[in-house]
Amino acid sequence: MSTHKLRTVSVVEAVTEQLSEDIFSGAFRPGDVLTETQLSERFDVPRQTIRSAIVMLLHDGILRRERNKSVYVPQFSEDDIRDLFAVRRLVEMETARMLSARGVLPEGAESAVRSMELLSDEDSCDELLKYDFQFHHALIEATGSKRLQKFYRSISAEMRLALTYFRSGDFSASRMAREHREFLDAIRTGNPTAAVEACRVHIEESEAFISQTIHAQRARLDPGRASSGIPDPEEI
Repeated sequence: MSTHKLRTVSVVEAVTEQLSEDIFSGAFRPGDVLTETQLSERFDVPRQTIRSAIVMLLHDGILRRERNKSVYVPQFSEDDIRDLFAVRRLVEMETARMLSARGVLPEGAESAVRSMELLSDEDSCDELLKYDFQFHHALIEATGSKRLQKFYRSISAEMRLALTYFRSGDFSASRMAREHREFLDAIRTGNPTAAVEACRVHIEESEAFISQTIHAQRARLDPGRASSGIPDPEEI
């Protein structure tokens, strides 16, 4: 009989993981303020435990805190998205080139695409985002570079948080499955140039969708500012 070694986690780690999942799933929305008292009651743990969990999430960029103000779920500006996706292009386009040149097609990425293809447009956006995340992580893992993997993990939380904006937009599971399949097929060709181009197109389409969603949300909240072209104070 096979055995599986279970990973022991502390209460702080458990709360940190659950709170991050609550944020990623939309239980807490961008801009929501989170207090130690509120979270202590939610998870039925001491405030010191919550304080430690918050420190970890602040480090990962999942939460933010301004001087002398409360902790809150960050609202991404369009500049934030541009910066984050510029980093994604640098990392993932090189990853696509490397894997294509080596003839490496990670099974984890293929499995994620197959799972996407089984979803319908009526299915949960959270399921789609889960497979999207698995797909990109599988590509990075397949490079075999520990430093690249470590760097990618350092921006993963912010990327995952940015991708939750898909939940607010008119997402299409079938379209996203097709885009990921085309990207993977380009790597499969063994043509690094084609793989890099497919990666660039895929990332730029995601960036455009999220930026448009953020702009539309702000237009609904402040139609005058959006129509006048006045920049958001966060973007100045």
